[in-house]
Amino acid sequence: MNVYLDGIGVFGPGIADWAAAIGLLRGERPFDCAANLPAFNVACLPATERRRAGTSVQLAVDLAAQAITAAGIDPTLPAAVFASTSGDTHVLTDICAALASKDRLISPMRFHNSVHNAAAGYWTIAQRNREPATAVALHTLTASAGLLEAATQVVTEHTPVLLVIYDIPFPPPLSAVEPILTVFGMSFLLQPEQTARSVARLSICLVAGNEACAPMSPALEALRSGVPAALLLPLLTALAEPAPRVQTVVVPYVAPHALAVGITPLAPGAVAL
Repeated sequence: MNVYLDGIGVFGPGIADWAAAIGLLRGERPFDCAANLPAFNVACLPATERRRAGTSVQLAVDLAAQAITAAGIDPTLPAAVFASTSGDTHVLTDICAALASKDRLISPMRFHNSVHNAAAGYWTIAQRNREPATAVALHTLTASAGLLEAATQVVTEHTPVLLVIYDIPFPPPLSAVEPILTVFGMSFLLQPEQTARSVARLSICLVAGNEACAPMSPALEALRSGVPAALLLPLLTALAEPAPRVQTVVVPYVAPHALAVGITPLAPGAVAL
């Protein structure tokens, strides 16, 4: 499947956007997982929704806005795929604790934010976007599943698709059994045809085997292995290279398959006729 990449978003410790991520991915400055998180940009949400939204939703909305802005596309146009292993882990933990308590009372607002497609709902309602929105989860392989789902929709429906991949850690006690290193996410705006904003053509397919990704710095490798949403870091690293080149990145998927992503760099503004 061939799709075109028009916009990228990234958020994590010390990373507010794709521009900030490039230097880290190139090794020009070290990544520090303990760095402070930038403030979320959720200006597109109404004030009431901003107060209701938890960290997971704010992260997803920030990432969605980044990719949309970079692609220069009307936010009402693309379909969306939101991929997260567990959604709002804080709300889920609170609900589990409430169910284990004597009164077992759950706030309706907490339940409202517990559903896996909460972030998709906040985003699409705020943008008045009536296109299909899909919520995807596949445990540690969620990022690969999200990319495959988004690319499939682009090709089969011939429509732009916004892909948002995001995770936040569980608080105790669930953090002991489902550890997620830190808050992290990435986003992509994918198009069925090349546009003036396209930075690369991505050729995506399933392949046999479990070919390992090229090693990154220890800090970035810890992020990749410690946060499911960071599984596609090798793809971001390839896209961030100062001298873009044709290459293929292979990332894990459900055995016995892996997901191969062929990257063909494009010069923004040069649309093939």
